[in-house]
Amino acid sequence: MIILLTTNPGIEDIVEKEVEEVLEARASRFHGLPGRISVEIDGEKLARVFSLRSIYHAVKHVSVFEIRTGEEGLLDVYNGLKSIEIEDLKSAETFRVTCQRIGEHAFTSVQVQKYAGQAIVEKYGRKVSLKSFDVNIVCDVIGSKCYVGVQLTRESLHKRFERPFNHPAAIKAPLAYGMLRIAGVEDGDVLLDPFCGGGTIPIEAAQVWDGRITIYGSDVNSRFLEGARRNAEAAGVEKHVSLRIADARRLEDYYDSTIDRVVTNPPYGVRMSREKNLRETYFRFLNSASKIVKPDGSITVISLKATAFRSIVFKTKKFKLVHERVVETGGLYPHIFVLEKL
Repeated sequence: MIILLTTNPGIEDIVEKEVEEVLEARASRFHGLPGRISVEIDGEKLARVFSLRSIYHAVKHVSVFEIRTGEEGLLDVYNGLKSIEIEDLKSAETFRVTCQRIGEHAFTSVQVQKYAGQAIVEKYGRKVSLKSFDVNIVCDVIGSKCYVGVQLTRESLHKRFERPFNHPAAIKAPLAYGMLRIAGVEDGDVLLDPFCGGGTIPIEAAQVWDGRITIYGSDVNSRFLEGARRNAEAAGVEKHVSLRIADARRLEDYYDSTIDRVVTNPPYGVRMSREKNLRETYFRFLNSASKIVKPDGSITVISLKATAFRSIVFKTKKFKLVHERVVETGGLYPHIFVLEKL
């Protein structure tokens, strides 16, 4: 069977590596679409899909067919759904249809759902239920193609545990995992997140490496740090994460020069009153980090202020930029930077 995996656009290569490791299979970009990876596996490996940490949803691919982009495309969707067989619907009582539409069309995603749903009702005699559904039919329209599948994940896999605290600017766990992989974290490393917020990055690291690395997390905001502690406890990794109040602009006051990897999500500046404040924070953070990171260590940062951050890296004269990529998260397009000491 062909399984379609969804992730943050920009970390598809991380998904491909994880699929190779966990599923022992080769993944590929699904029709070149951003954030979508396909892999062909047998039924025995299906359960392993849900242990992947770099993805949000898994969809069993059923069919793809051509549609027109004008209003008549809705009729193509209707006829297409009537012409294909969806085995999962034969034993279900209720279903719903979800749709993501990419491209220029004379119809909306809601209209696609309506026409697809009507075809399914007429063909299988099943009832529509938006909440208590047995089967979620994915009917995505991308350009002149309609992709049909059955969503295997009831909830997004980024929900690793029930979080008692939600940081207002947290990244989701699959992106945190991607950053840790991009950073090259290995067994025995000492990892620091100096802007840990609600603890997403340290907790993800603790769940992945399970005691095989040393993990520090700190934040200047005591409310965030208490939230991170509560989240670490809820995730069951509190014994693997050391959390403390610390100013990321003066890291040498709190840590020895034994850090292998800094992986962090500093403030984007969306809520900061002045751009100058953000630039100063970045500059002082990097200067301070240069004093605690080992000579062969690295810093991995995600930032929406890419131009400003890049110029500050050069201004510090402490680091060289060895990797940069753009990712998408929540409708924003921050950059992930990897820095090594000069």
